[in-house]
Amino acid sequence: MASFVYNVPAAARSPIKAPKGNSTVYQGGGYLFYCDNPETIRPSDLADAGRYLNQAYVNGAGQVYLWHENGTPGTITHCLLIYNPNNHSITVSSSNYGKTNGNGLSDTQAWADYFAGNSTSIQIAPNQWGSLFSQNVNSGHNVGIVARTNITNSSTGAASTAVFYDLAYVSNSSGATEFSDSDGTGRPRGVGSAFYLTINLDTIAPTTTDGIAYGMAAGNSNDIFGTSDLVWVSGQNPGYILGNYGIQHSITMKVRNDFSQAKNFYIYFGTNVISSPESFAFPVVNMYGYTNLANWINGGRYVDLIQTGEISPGSTATVSFFMVVGAISSTPWFIGARPV
Repeated sequence: MASFVYNVPAAARSPIKAPKGNSTVYQGGGYLFYCDNPETIRPSDLADAGRYLNQAYVNGAGQVYLWHENGTPGTITHCLLIYNPNNHSITVSSSNYGKTNGNGLSDTQAWADYFAGNSTSIQIAPNQWGSLFSQNVNSGHNVGIVARTNITNSSTGAASTAVFYDLAYVSNSSGATEFSDSDGTGRPRGVGSAFYLTINLDTIAPTTTDGIAYGMAAGNSNDIFGTSDLVWVSGQNPGYILGNYGIQHSITMKVRNDFSQAKNFYIYFGTNVISSPESFAFPVVNMYGYTNLANWINGGRYVDLIQTGEISPGSTATVSFFMVVGAISSTPWFIGARPV
């Protein structure tokens, strides 16, 4: 039976790149209210200056993923602002959520909190406002929200509609009337049609210490799925979510033992991007309700987080887990296996 391994140092490797073969990917889950643009919040992006970072109508169940840095000179408040446009009260609930708030932080701990099942909810009367996930953010801090959300009619429990706003402000949370300007990076903001990928990887049989790995989440020649594993965001700044930040991956791997004796295999995670000093991996994996993660894994190095347990000669082990690409990871992302 597969289990986590802990405190195995990341190591430089040159894994054999596995082809797609019979690997498959399926997108689902519901809407994704997404905003990574502007990534740096400027004074002109605040509600005090009449701006919101993102805004969209959403319905029923979905996910929120917001990621920014406070580039203003002072403390701001960041939240998911919600307007109820209906003639009935709505309940906006979150069964899983996590928040990022710190200098230079990735969102790995936010994802760990998300998988732990933090929950909250708010009821909003017709044509009224409410907010969730509010936090004060110091200048220079990264700030983020990852949350499963569900909007229902408070009386009947049926799916309902709300208007979500990604909002930051100093003192006037009600002053926003238009989108903030794009930061020109091409990062998307708007609503995606999926936040959950089901990925079944073809069988690999690694025999070297560097192992065999699948590349994903990049939309280039290293991505075995091309762009099929990337979610498209429609809205003010449309585009693919390169890196798959905010996307939950349900992954099944099959590892075959081609040795003549029983072997244990490590499953590892990382990126081969080493072109800049900011190329790192921040892997987060969840299995059997527990989470394992690592931070600041340099490009070209890979960290072992799961072990298959002993596999008999000629046999194949099937390992299933959840994985997320924690911001500020570089992609293509590689998931591989190697014999111990």
